[in-house]
Amino acid sequence: MEFVAHPRDLPLDITLIEDQPFPQINEERAGFVGITYLTSHPFDNGRCVRVTLEEIDPNFCASGRIVECTREPDGYLISIEFPSSEECYCVRMIEQLSQIEHYRRQAKMNGRRLNYNEAAAEWIQKFAANFPSFIM
Repeated sequence: MEFVAHPRDLPLDITLIEDQPFPQINEERAGFVGITYLTSHPFDNGRCVRVTLEEIDPNFCASGRIVECTREPDGYLISIEFPSSEECYCVRMIEQLSQIEHYRRQAKMNGRRLNYNEAAAEWIQKFAANFPSFIM
């Protein structure tokens, strides 16, 4: 099971929702299963959440489950798994877009102005091979 750290400079909106019956998760699950994110308040393990990311895609919305919440010096590091194949696939795509936007912003802070396509091409060349795969 692999989780991707969501970039801090692209804020997620995480809302508790009514617990939903998710498929039973096999601990041997391989590949991308979710994200980690630093938030200002704790979430209970096992709670269902709705995740949106207005800045990348205003229509994006996925439901997941908190699998871990750890106190950190600057907040709470949560791990959110997306048990359904459809949700997991969508989140993985949004995370790649988020990583590319984060890369573009970092380049700008270093004095390089890249448009999104240029940033995407560089990010793909440098990092795509190490990005967790989605395995059904």
